[in-house]
Amino acid sequence: MTGSSKVDSFYPQGGLNAASYDLRADLDRKLFEDPIPFYRDIAVKSGGPVLELGCGTGRVAAAIHEAGIAIEGLDLSDAMLTQARTKYPDMVWHKGDMCDFDLGRRFALIIIPFRGFQEITDGEDQKRCLMTASDHLLPGGMLVLDLIDPDLRYCLPEGDPESVELPLFPMPEGVGAQDSRLRITAMERTSDPLTQRFEEHWRFDEIDPSGKVLRCEDCWHHMRWVHRSEMRLMLEISGFISVSEFSDFKGSPPRYAANQVWMAKRPD
Repeated sequence: MTGSSKVDSFYPQGGLNAASYDLRADLDRKLFEDPIPFYRDIAVKSGGPVLELGCGTGRVAAAIHEAGIAIEGLDLSDAMLTQARTKYPDMVWHKGDMCDFDLGRRFALIIIPFRGFQEITDGEDQKRCLMTASDHLLPGGMLVLDLIDPDLRYCLPEGDPESVELPLFPMPEGVGAQDSRLRITAMERTSDPLTQRFEEHWRFDEIDPSGKVLRCEDCWHHMRWVHRSEMRLMLEISGFISVSEFSDFKGSPPRYAANQVWMAKRPD
């Protein structure tokens, strides 16, 4: 399936996108609510062990590991796992599809941070992910994840043709020419209301001090939005109980067009 959890097309190995992911994520944490303390505190409360699905470069798992909780990470992207293994060589990282994996063990907590669940672009695959996660939880174990609550004004067939240029970034360590900078632009976005899929076009330019483009990389990010009622139903169909939902990482009640933060329990 093109543009789903089965195909890692957004983070090419050796690309500017994967190399700069942590820089963009750090900016996101400064502009919006930082989810890492929330996931770290949930992990400490669980006592571990913890499994992170869609672990990326390992930033969330590393924070949990530093808090003294046993954690492993799973991701489909070789480019992202290369960074995780380089930065945190003493941790356990698995290459795998979060819809279909078997680690041969169970966990007290499974987390899917930073909207990673939405990178599964097929509804049936999303349900398979939840059922596979349930199979890897201990009795009474918890699944915790966050999503974007879709603002339906931006989910129309015409999408969003506007582009947004992020502040200039330093080039990631070991990447690019001396004194070059990284320019990242969120280009157009297209939407398919029938399947609830959307595609974001991102451009990554390495530029020298004069503004000349030394390297240009275009990537397309495929995701699927999930409505609150749909997410609750998928969790219940997948066998979860005590399903709780919030609009932020402080436990606020659900609110339209905010975050969806879900906590669900596997039966004892």
